[in-house]
Amino acid sequence: MSKVKTKSKIELLAQSYRDSGIKGVVINVWLYLLEHSVVAPFVEKLLGKTYHQKLISFPTLGYWPNIRSPRSLNEKIMHRMLFTDKDLYSKVADKWRVREYVNKKVGDQILNDVYYVTDDPETIPFDDLPQKFVIKPTHSCGNVIIVEDKDSINFGDIKESCKIWMNTKYGDNTNEYWYQDIKPQIIIEEYIDSGERKAPLDYKFFVFHGNVQFIQVDFGRFSQHKMTLYSKDWEVLDFKKGYPRGPDLEQPSDLEQMIKIAETLGEDFDFARVDMYNPEEGEIRFGEITLAPGAGHSGFDPVQADFEIGKYW
Repeated sequence: MSKVKTKSKIELLAQSYRDSGIKGVVINVWLYLLEHSVVAPFVEKLLGKTYHQKLISFPTLGYWPNIRSPRSLNEKIMHRMLFTDKDLYSKVADKWRVREYVNKKVGDQILNDVYYVTDDPETIPFDDLPQKFVIKPTHSCGNVIIVEDKDSINFGDIKESCKIWMNTKYGDNTNEYWYQDIKPQIIIEEYIDSGERKAPLDYKFFVFHGNVQFIQVDFGRFSQHKMTLYSKDWEVLDFKKGYPRGPDLEQPSDLEQMIKIAETLGEDFDFARVDMYNPEEGEIRFGEITLAPGAGHSGFDPVQADFEIGKYW
């Protein structure tokens, strides 16, 4: 089977209801109107980028953000999106070029195998690909096709999805300007087999000035989304971030090594989130480097946690 992480508006609303009830539906409608609808560019032009960004984030943050003089984590993320301009951001956000950065910093042993990279989906050599693989656009975040059985997929449908990705400009409506400077390509990568788990656990390390301050683990991202936050010492933290708390996990077998890698990859930034997988003991795989988690509107519960974490930055 294959999974395409690109859902219709109705499916997204249903997912929001399962995750957060009616509040989640209202918030997602609000975000769609201000970020993705046909009127969004006109609203942004009328209000200006800063005020427009405040309106986008207010319902989920639970406070009116101060973007020009930021204090919280989310305020500082929005400040980064609106008031910085760094070429390195585009390099590490590019699913293809980031591999060069990772190799230079920590070596290529944590990089997945890449089977094919192209700017023309019609050239994808499906016959030469293994039975399982993963397809992503290099110039966006959150879009992925997971192929678990090549014999059951429709190659034409996948090519059409890839063409849509290639013709879509990412980052403009969310103010993540670094995506706009990435050459659109399709990258086909190794499938990470996690054994009994349907998908490998994704460990997200929040790195501030080269130091991991906390770790996020997500559950049920395609059903009922939950999230658990841990300290560097793998103690469950007493706040939530956007979603209900998930089940407690045993400390990953290679936590110390993953922390070391995350801090090395994040040392060139005042803040970056470094994602990795640890499907089995001794095996660490790089996921991505994220510069604006939640695009600055991933709220905390309690709200004060947003401001406490902001002090690390």
